[in-house]
Amino acid sequence: MPTPPFFNLLNALESINDAEKYSAFHIINTGYKTSIDGNFHITADILISHTLRDTQYQGPRPVIVRIHGGFLVTGSSLYPPWFSNWILEYALLNNAIIISPNYRLLPEVSGKDILDDMNDFWHWLHSGSVDPIIWGAGYQGITLDQSSVLVVGESAGGYLAIQLAITYPSKIRGVIAAYPMVDLRSKFYTEIYSKPIVGVPNVPVSLLDDHLAMMATRENNRTEWITAADPPNRLELAFSTVQNGKFLDVFGSKDRKLFPIERLQDLISAGKWIQLPLMFIFHGEQDSAVPVDSSKKFVRFLREKLPHARVMLHTQDGDHGFDADATLETPWLRDGLERISKVWLESPSSNL
Repeated sequence: MPTPPFFNLLNALESINDAEKYSAFHIINTGYKTSIDGNFHITADILISHTLRDTQYQGPRPVIVRIHGGFLVTGSSLYPPWFSNWILEYALLNNAIIISPNYRLLPEVSGKDILDDMNDFWHWLHSGSVDPIIWGAGYQGITLDQSSVLVVGESAGGYLAIQLAITYPSKIRGVIAAYPMVDLRSKFYTEIYSKPIVGVPNVPVSLLDDHLAMMATRENNRTEWITAADPPNRLELAFSTVQNGKFLDVFGSKDRKLFPIERLQDLISAGKWIQLPLMFIFHGEQDSAVPVDSSKKFVRFLREKLPHARVMLHTQDGDHGFDADATLETPWLRDGLERISKVWLESPSSNL
């Protein structure tokens, strides 16, 4: 009997679950947000290269905020198959500190709740709380360079990275958004039709319905915080939500601030001056999880309505996660990172 497509996907993910992926880093897991009753916490992982203990690297270090994907339904800050190696390599090359946050997940909360988490994370990052945590791990003399922050996100994380850039444009030097979910009103998320995602055919809507019914039976179900889930946990739930056109039912649809293009349209209509950070967006032409047309539409909007916006778009043949095998020497990635580095690190001769 042939292996079902979903299990083929899981086998593929497990095959790249490299135990050595983070071996060059010291990892600190720390909380950045606590529920009012104190029962739930949201954490972030701080990744510091072992070499930063060398005295020559003491002082402010550039920062990479990396936000994980998973349709806002699954995933976690350090889930290895979804943490691209090139991000780790890029941090090592530039002696940067990576901070990768978790956030509450759909459908237990709404999209607005997730954006609230990102804002709370951002305030924590800039509150002065992180440096003492780094010192306590044995990296005395190392601090975050708050003037050199790069935000990187994949898929749903790309959406959150772009939302942060709209909220805090002057605090972010650059954004790298890999196949970002930036057109959430498109029929891909709102209509039901056959839409295999990375080879997995439509998951029945009953899986989502059963999950929502289970939530409804819990006392105070909206207060339960689900902040991390490594596939296979909740992966079929994510597929069921998207493939059956139910994404906005759980994410929210009325608040225009949830949708980057609408949010920017409203800022423009209000006469606000918008100077977004440099953006590097890349997307696979055959992306089956986040249609490439969403990135093309977003970049087209920026170029038409914000002609001063600095945005690079690279598309090429490939499905979701096509950059998994990319390295810092991959031509298209190297070209984009060279431009990002000059702005992020404010040096014309900076590393890559």
